[in-house]
Order: sequence, then structure tokens, then C-alpha cells
Amino acid sequence: MIYARTKPAIPFKNTYLGFKPCLFWYIKKNASDVLAFFSMFYTHFRLLMFINCNVMANKSVLSQNFVGVIDSGVGGLTILQKLQEQYPNCNYVYLADSVYCPYGTKPFEQIFARVCKLVEFLQRNGALAVVLACNTASIFAGKLREKFSLPIYDVIAPTCKVVAAMTRTKRVALLATNATVKSGAYSERLNNCGVTVVLFPCSSFVPFVENNLIDTADCEEVIAASLGELPHCNVDTVILGCTHFPVLKNKIAPYVNGAKIIECCTDFQPFFSSIEKPAKTLFFTTGVRKTANLASRWYGKIQFEHVDI
Repeated sequence: MIYARTKPAIPFKNTYLGFKPCLFWYIKKNASDVLAFFSMFYTHFRLLMFINCNVMANKSVLSQNFVGVIDSGVGGLTILQKLQEQYPNCNYVYLADSVYCPYGTKPFEQIFARVCKLVEFLQRNGALAVVLACNTASIFAGKLREKFSLPIYDVIAPTCKVVAAMTRTKRVALLATNATVKSGAYSERLNNCGVTVVLFPCSSFVPFVENNLIDTADCEEVIAASLGELPHCNVDTVILGCTHFPVLKNKIAPYVNGAKIIECCTDFQPFFSSIEKPAKTLFFTTGVRKTANLASRWYGKIQFEHVDI
């Protein structure tokens, strides 16, 4: 009589080989979970080392100047670039929520819940301040300040101040995501300053930046279709109301009919002491590392790390 060989539920459990084969069997059967755990551990370890490297020397963690910078993808690097030029002695952690990008086509409730998770992640890991380098996220700046204790800086209010002071005809155009346009965040502020805003919902621009397709014919066709009326709007200022759009500035410029192009800005200023060592910047994405690295080539040669949030 021949019996079929059956594999024990936990091999070698009762043999002299003991625990080690059981561990190897568990890792083999649960490889994805084990990899996810170590990936999360590695990410948190890097952040903790980044913000606490002076603790062993009894130095204040504040000396690290860890500022979190948030965007739905790589567009916020346009804000990070300006921050690094203005405040080179600050350390930054850039967090691209690429897995949920684009924000501009999603419901407000979903966007707010997602941004809360990002801010909570940065605060938990020691951020001293957070810059919302995303117009759609900046819609919720007020609610976020009520929810979190750390300083939060947006890009909408400071940009509106610049535009209101710059326009002479008091008539401007806003190029932004659908959610930003729908929120009325720009229109309300600028209308209160006596400025008329012509709205151009342009969420369709974002995927071209995120997927490194800015030099394609499809990108130019979408821009042409979206901005065909812009030259006839009689505006003297065009607001790039999405931090992705400066990457497309050269392709947008032919449609502005001589108007000034204004990029987003923030009013962040360091409120802590500078560091003695060279500043550092870490880059994280909730999406695919390779995609983020390719999409950010215009910024420079950087390496994103993946993080699950």
C-alpha cells in the first residue's frame, strides 16, 4: 500500500532542527507581508535617524530644522526648490502622495482625509512644520491648523497676496485643478480685493507631469484644448494655481497673450535655529519609486524611497 506524502502544517516542528526551519517556512509563505514590514521599519528608521541624529550628543532635536513638504506628487518640488534657495540651512522631508495622485479629481472629503494622514505621519516622525506644496491640499489649510498643533503653511493665501498686488487691470486667469477651482479658494480671496478671476479647470495637465510625458504630442493637444480661450480673456495675469504647472510653463506661455505668469509661493519662514552641518533633504513617495524618480528629472537627480501611509 502506498500513501501519498503530505506536507506537515509546520515542517520540522518536532525534529531536532527546531525553530529555524519554522521561521524560514513562515517567511517563505508570507514573503509579501514580511517585506512590507521591513520596508515600513526601514522608512521609519531613516526618518528617526534624520531627526534624532544629534540626540546622543545631547543636542536639541530642534537644531535639525526638519520641515515636511507635502504634495500629491512631484509638482510640489517646485515649492521645495524655492524653499531650498531661500532657506538652505533647513532640513526637509518631501512627501509625494503619488498613489493617490491626482487630488484634483477626487471628492473633498477624500482629499482632506488623505492629507490628514500625511500630516499625521510627518508630525509623528518629528516634523517641526508642514508646508502644503499643493493647491488642492491648501484648500483645507484652515481645518488642518485646527486639527494639528504644528505650524502649517499653504500656497493659496500667499499667492493671492502677490497677485492682488501685481495685477493692474484687476482681471486675472486661474489655471488650477478641478477641485481647486470648485472650492472657490482663489476666487473668494481675489474677489475681496476687487479682482475678477477667469477660471480654467486643468486637472488633465497633472498626469503628463507625473508620468514624465510633458514632451509628447498628447500633452500639447490637451493644453491647446484647455487653454484655447485664454488669449481672448483680456487678463494681465495668469496664475499657475497648481504646483505641477510650472513644469509646463514653456508650453503654457504661448497662450497667455503677454500676461504675466505667476507661480505659487508660500510664506514659510524658519522659526528655529539654523544647523551647523550641511542641510539634508529626504524624498518619499507612496507610489512607485522608479516612476517618481523619472517624473522628477527636471528637478535634479534624486532618489525617492517608498513609504506606506
